[in-house]
Amino acid sequence: MADKQLYYKKLSKILGAGFFLCGIIPVVIIASASLYNARQLAIKNLEMTAAQVVQHRQDVIKSFLDHQINTLNTLLKLYPPEFFQDQNNLNRLFLAISTPDEVIDMQVVDTNGKQLAYVGAYQAIVADKTWSDQTWFSQALAQGAYVSDVFSGYRNIPHFVVAVTDPLKQFVLRTTINYQVFNSLLHSAKIGSHGDVFIVNARGEIQTSETQYQKMLSAEEKRLIRRQAGTELTQTGGKLYATIWINGNWLLMDRIELSDVMGAYDEHLTRTLWVVFLTAIVFLAVGVFLSRFIVAHIAKADREAAAFDQQMAHIEKMANIGRLAAGVAHEINNPLQMILAQVGWLEELLSEEKSGEALKNLDEYQGTVKKIRYHVDRAAAITQRLLGFSRKISGEQAEVRVNDLVRETVSFLEKEAKNNNATVNLHLAEDLPPLITEGNRLQQVILNLIDNALDAVDQGGQIDVVTERAGDAIAIRVEDNGPGIPPKVMRHIWDPFFTTKAQGKGTGLGLSISQDIIRNLGGEIDVTERRGGGTVFTITLRLKDGAGHGRHGRPC
Repeated sequence: MADKQLYYKKLSKILGAGFFLCGIIPVVIIASASLYNARQLAIKNLEMTAAQVVQHRQDVIKSFLDHQINTLNTLLKLYPPEFFQDQNNLNRLFLAISTPDEVIDMQVVDTNGKQLAYVGAYQAIVADKTWSDQTWFSQALAQGAYVSDVFSGYRNIPHFVVAVTDPLKQFVLRTTINYQVFNSLLHSAKIGSHGDVFIVNARGEIQTSETQYQKMLSAEEKRLIRRQAGTELTQTGGKLYATIWINGNWLLMDRIELSDVMGAYDEHLTRTLWVVFLTAIVFLAVGVFLSRFIVAHIAKADREAAAFDQQMAHIEKMANIGRLAAGVAHEINNPLQMILAQVGWLEELLSEEKSGEALKNLDEYQGTVKKIRYHVDRAAAITQRLLGFSRKISGEQAEVRVNDLVRETVSFLEKEAKNNNATVNLHLAEDLPPLITEGNRLQQVILNLIDNALDAVDQGGQIDVVTERAGDAIAIRVEDNGPGIPPKVMRHIWDPFFTTKAQGKGTGLGLSISQDIIRNLGGEIDVTERRGGGTVFTITLRLKDGAGHGRHGRPC
């Protein structure tokens, strides 16, 4: 008894832990999936926002640069070359196009790199300089228009150059742009309090005045300088980078600290962890309660176990009776055959007697012998059907006469039909060819359909079993005049364990197994409503090649 109590305590702990784990593990999985999806959604939205921001800033900067180039080209078209060599004319043009803190100066340089005219604050510094060795000068002559990287040059202040040349390449007109103009153009592109946005050239040199936290790129950021079409999004080291090229020379880089913009996700994470913690407490309490409840019932069941021993013995006895049924059928069949042989011998003897001479009751003897033969034949037929139906399904296909199979199947249910006062009518086509199939399995399906039909019809109901040739197939229909099957039920009749019968009268597996058998036999089974009420089940089995025809193609 002490061992039992120890066992129950151990079982209670195991069940409690099992219930707790079975409850909390799905919650943890769902919570983890929710957190993961929430984080991915937040990052996805951030990526969309960052991509839109850098694309918009790209458009703004390109528009600014295009405006500078178009302005200079427009001046070249409006005035002849000699107009730009006049200092007064250049002064007036500079006043017309310059804006505060953007255009620093304007300069005209001939094709030899010598200055022809200049207006701006650095006249003394650039007056005697030669520009032929400058990259912006050679690129402007080669391309017609050029925007340089940011450099200090002779002015010793960071700036970049916008330079164009006339169609005949007689001189170069350039303006110097304050590189801090990028700050105003990029200010609204910063995302998050610790985020940063800046422009670098193809060599990784920063082109803006100064990033918020650094003056040069890290090795990780330099790896992001690669040619790509459109916006590229890269997540690394707790940061999200959105990059896009501007005119193929500059790379606009927007750096976002994920910790700055994931506040909503962090709140969701905190709430989720609290929910999981409270749920774990609830599951722990439920697990303890259920484990104690179940163990109490197990202990009660153990005390009642002895009461079931007698029942189990009875079940085993019934199983043995079932196994003996086939043997009994064989044993009965042998003396029946002997009786039948003796009846035949008596009939021969009685036929040799002359009426009225040796035997006074010859006619009565002959009638009695016929009755004996009839009942012996009937008993032999019953044992033969019992033997045939109790055989195991071998899985081997053989030639089957469908009509004979239907007649034999109906004979099994004659008594049940009689008890229900139901009529089973056979409408069998006589010209059906033999079918190569597994007869026992097909008989199981037909038996199930007819049995269901008997359950469906009321007293005095009618069931029709029809066989017919349907092209290269044989169709078997089981029709009843019962109440029929409602549409909402008909959608589920092939589902396993679905039944409309009262509890204890059906398992819900008959039609599901029947459908599986017919499909394995290479056929089809379906159900329709019968005209005038009732249900029609149709089995369609295709004839195998060469089956059912003789040498000349006639049914055999």
